[in-house]
Amino acid sequence: MQKTGLYWLGNDLRRHDNYCLVQASKSIEHLLIVFCIEPKWLGMGRYQQARMTQHRRKFLAQSLQQLKQQLSHEGQQLLIFAGDPLTVLPRLIAQYEVSQVFRSRHPAFDEQQQWQLLQASVNQASPSYSQIPSIEAIEWHELDNLSLINHHDMQALTGLDHLNGEDNDAPNDFIPSFSKFRRIIETAIKKQRLTLDSPVNSSAPLPKPVALSPSNYAQLAEIWVDDIEQALGITKLDCLNNSGNRPKHTSARQPINNESFDSSIISSNDNEAGFFGGERAANEHLNHYFSDQRAHQYKAVRNALGGWENSTKFSAWLANGSLSARQVIAALHTFERQHERSDSSYWIFFELLWREYFFWYAFYHQQALFRFSGIDRRRPLSSFYPERFKSWTDGTTPYPLVNACMKQLNQTGYMSNRGRQIVASCLVNELNVDWRYGAAYFEAQLIDYDVAINWGNWQYLAGVGADPRSTDQGGRHFDLKKQQQRFDPKGTFIRQWLGPEASIEHSHTSIDHIDPTGWPIQ
Repeated sequence: MQKTGLYWLGNDLRRHDNYCLVQASKSIEHLLIVFCIEPKWLGMGRYQQARMTQHRRKFLAQSLQQLKQQLSHEGQQLLIFAGDPLTVLPRLIAQYEVSQVFRSRHPAFDEQQQWQLLQASVNQASPSYSQIPSIEAIEWHELDNLSLINHHDMQALTGLDHLNGEDNDAPNDFIPSFSKFRRIIETAIKKQRLTLDSPVNSSAPLPKPVALSPSNYAQLAEIWVDDIEQALGITKLDCLNNSGNRPKHTSARQPINNESFDSSIISSNDNEAGFFGGERAANEHLNHYFSDQRAHQYKAVRNALGGWENSTKFSAWLANGSLSARQVIAALHTFERQHERSDSSYWIFFELLWREYFFWYAFYHQQALFRFSGIDRRRPLSSFYPERFKSWTDGTTPYPLVNACMKQLNQTGYMSNRGRQIVASCLVNELNVDWRYGAAYFEAQLIDYDVAINWGNWQYLAGVGADPRSTDQGGRHFDLKKQQQRFDPKGTFIRQWLGPEASIEHSHTSIDHIDPTGWPIQ
């Protein structure tokens, strides 16, 4: 009997450097490649926020369409279903007598819980389907496909046997800060005790698709997705190039004096979010980025508030797996061999280490990633003020730079790293709002939303996460006037997003129209 496997896609929407596809090709003859559009994505999520706004849905639809075309070109098929994977996948496993299930290791609680519940639920499939093999007969493969460091090596580096993605009350003995994590990793690499994973060879033919019989197709018809855009609640027009065009490949810019950055040197066109979903666009951008000297300028320009060329812009494709961190590292190393290494090119590696740290931080801490009091159960002094929060999301606070950044986010689904730090600090410190509402809003809006990076960074800013300088009095507090003087001294960025007549001065009006008890302010 020929072996049939099922590959459950998540944030790994690529054909190449895909360890799950490579392993499946070695062990099975037929493969179901499945992606589930979960109904909860289209509704409300944490803290009364939408889970996924139009920007994210459009980028996901583009990514799925491109992967679907790529797999079809190779004689395979991307099966997309609208439904809870804990309902859809057991049906498929039963109907097609799947003997092996493949999944990339995802770091966060929801994805880990789904993986564990799926394994527990396969024996409870409805008897109306064909006999499902016992759980002991099914091989479950959770593979390191999203990180630079594999699970085994990370356990060895941390000395934590319970680095297992299970939510427990284990002591907080994960690496307590990024600085320590960085030293551990770089020392291990230097002493040749650790080799970062390289892209895997993807040249082997894929297993054959599973032939869908008329009866099976009829049973799946109600959840089968032919129209990806419709299933995501958007139109095909939404997925056409507008502000989400493919990147405008312009020449690299000269280094900017980071002490007095002036966003006026950036043209307005370059400030559009130029992301187009999918592996092909990701690789085009990766190749273009390293085609000249831009990597040698990265450290000088990375804090710019706008401009396509002023950061790597890999984040959106990394977030849904159209591009892997292994591919970025490989391209970076090739660039450094050809053009030498610099402090600036190293800083790209440095940022990827931050990404790696938050991946394993989320994997270890699980539900604590979303806890108000954070990983050390240290409750901040903030609360929730609906009017303040709305002024922040709408970009109508007394702080022009914050407002401009929020308008940029709302209109494009993207914001610079510097902008994210500024607006997060404002929400937590100036507006005194519970950090989780900000994290949930970013989750809904950002096309490069990554659960570990987003919630880990918000904890860091709020003083309840992996920041050794955090105190009981709070986290990172940015002086908004100094930030504006340093990164937008002429107000060019502010006026681009707020209008040419916008004031660049902080307003002295109250941040509230009502006081915390609900009485109108007189």
